[in-house]
Amino acid sequence: MRGVRRRTLGVGRVAVGVIVAAVVVAGGVAAVAGGGEVGVVARYPGRGAQRVSPSAEISVQLQVGWMDAQKTFDMVVTGPGGRIVRGRSAVDSAEALSFTPVRPFAAGKYTAVVHLRESPVEDTVLDSWSFGVESVPSLSDGSGGSILLVAREGTRDAYLAEILRAEGFTGFDTVAPEHLSRDVLADHAVVILGATSSTGPHLRDVESWVKGGGDVITMTPQGGLASLAGLEPTGGALRDGYLQIDTTHAPGIGLTAERMQFHGGARLYTRGPGGKTLATLASDRQAPDLGPAVTLTKVGPHGGHIAAFTYDLATSVMYTRQGDPAAAGTERDMSPPIRPNDLFMGSDGGKDYLDHADIGIPQADEQMRLLSNLLEELHADTYPLPRFWYLPHGQKAALVMAADDHDTEDGTRQLFQRMLALSPPGCDARKWECPRATAWVYPWTPLTRQEAKHYSGLGFDLGAHVSTDCADWTEDSLAAAFRAYLLEFRRKYPDLPDQAGNRLHCVVYSDWLGVPREEQRWGIHFDMNYFNWPPSWIRGRPGYITGSALPMRFSDENGRMLDVFQQESHLVDETWNGSPVAIEQLITAAEDERGYYGAFGTHFDFSDNFDQELTNVAVRRHIPMVSAEQLLAFTEGRDASTFTNVAKNSTGDVTFDAGVDSRAAGLLSGMLPVNWADKVLSSFTADGKPVDYDVKLIKGISYAFFDLGNLHYQAHYR
Repeated sequence: MRGVRRRTLGVGRVAVGVIVAAVVVAGGVAAVAGGGEVGVVARYPGRGAQRVSPSAEISVQLQVGWMDAQKTFDMVVTGPGGRIVRGRSAVDSAEALSFTPVRPFAAGKYTAVVHLRESPVEDTVLDSWSFGVESVPSLSDGSGGSILLVAREGTRDAYLAEILRAEGFTGFDTVAPEHLSRDVLADHAVVILGATSSTGPHLRDVESWVKGGGDVITMTPQGGLASLAGLEPTGGALRDGYLQIDTTHAPGIGLTAERMQFHGGARLYTRGPGGKTLATLASDRQAPDLGPAVTLTKVGPHGGHIAAFTYDLATSVMYTRQGDPAAAGTERDMSPPIRPNDLFMGSDGGKDYLDHADIGIPQADEQMRLLSNLLEELHADTYPLPRFWYLPHGQKAALVMAADDHDTEDGTRQLFQRMLALSPPGCDARKWECPRATAWVYPWTPLTRQEAKHYSGLGFDLGAHVSTDCADWTEDSLAAAFRAYLLEFRRKYPDLPDQAGNRLHCVVYSDWLGVPREEQRWGIHFDMNYFNWPPSWIRGRPGYITGSALPMRFSDENGRMLDVFQQESHLVDETWNGSPVAIEQLITAAEDERGYYGAFGTHFDFSDNFDQELTNVAVRRHIPMVSAEQLLAFTEGRDASTFTNVAKNSTGDVTFDAGVDSRAAGLLSGMLPVNWADKVLSSFTADGKPVDYDVKLIKGISYAFFDLGNLHYQAHYR
């Protein structure tokens, strides 16, 4: 993160004009009278790119001599059917020409044409290429299955879909409250109602369904739903308080027994007889209980249940991970620029948003795992529910090795060579068998085009280290910085694949969501800007400022998700260099009975030996070291994988089909509960052949872990 730079890339804007009739020039470079050669030397998106965001800006870097600097450049984009896309072209002082559409691109094939106007009647086409914009599926939808999420798109309830995916449950349907019906309910085993979906006329059908034997998980219930849950509102409320899980019985067994924070609002209730309190609320760490945080109540004679969260789990997870939106744009650690850690600190000596007593607990993850345990417990009335494990090969921890190379002579090269030396003969990097890393580099870093291509071919991940010169940014200046650095990087390294991840120099974070929005425009889907820093605030306590060791998508305050994953950088050289104990503690917490599983992001910039400390610990403890791109590919593949056709029969057999996305092929582990009602898993086959599995206790539940393929599975319980 250190703020020393040798060079700068200009980002100021100058005006351009419009196009006239064109003369096409092959190869993208034209000889211009009096001005030498002028042409396009880098472009985004690249030729033939298919995964282009609808919000993308189309940009090229120009080769412009001083005599051509005052000429007029323009870009025309045509879409499906040859229709011209309305938008604005502009050239900036870094010689980048950009095209911003008036409206987001629709799915389809597009062609961009770059023009140079030399006179009012003469126009030269400098470059032309095509790319595809992908259709964007709703991020609130699952692949279909026995879980029904009742959530309206664009509300925080929809963020529960991301929680389900992160916990390995992709088999769910999502329906808006107004489209809920008795027939839809009848097709599902467990219904989840978000906070805004826990009121309304649709609840009459939900209440009848529960009385008939259905199972519901609801957030902040009101009216008849609260009554069925045995809850009586007191009229009181609590904001940004604490909760404590009862770990003496299921579903709390295996979760943390410590008080931990929740963010957002909670309703206060009293609980009547007949139900169980699974967690309680309190106003602070030492205060007495104020009532239930989570309850479980049996409803009626047919085996129905209501599990009620008295706070909004989706809001709590979102705010715990992304920080206090009220703190956005404010300098709280008195060390400019504004960074992500400022979102977790108090202002003017006030209470921090993150209680340091909880920094060693992945608070968001533990609350999500309580939801997972509830799902498994309630679903057992129907059949055992399979899910996906968090990391490849059943691993409980991994290190995301990510360097910021600030123009060092040999840092990236030496890192990659050390990892090659550690790679077992014949290992497959795609399957996480070889140590690999990411290096985000300045475009002038002395790594040649040939070297970059060589390392990329071996599974290493390279990208531009975008910089705002450690200065707070505006929307325009941030866009200009991305444009300048990414295009210059593509110019130097044209053979590399599109950049997958990003961490800004100095992790400048001037508002709550501006960086991931800009990353999404550039096809970047993995963000590592959230950073355990400064040391004076962390005070020697390794942990999770975001309450998580899992990559999950960002969301705006309304619940609209961005297709960009937030991954915390837990192990930062400025904070932990010379303290390998911090690395050990996070790994130990993932592997011991605490079960704080996940991937731990790292930061190093070759100004010390921290990358070697990380490597030494990982090798000794057999922890995979992977790049940001590898974790992104696996996570996207895991999210896109499915369990379908899950069914049971009268003889105690449970059957299902697994569909493993290619990005997770050979990596993904399935989990199937060993116990179902009063039965125990006794045999397990795939396409008629025995399945090898290991039994592991995960958060109080025994699961059979098995390697997944595109197979038909049959599990027998007796």
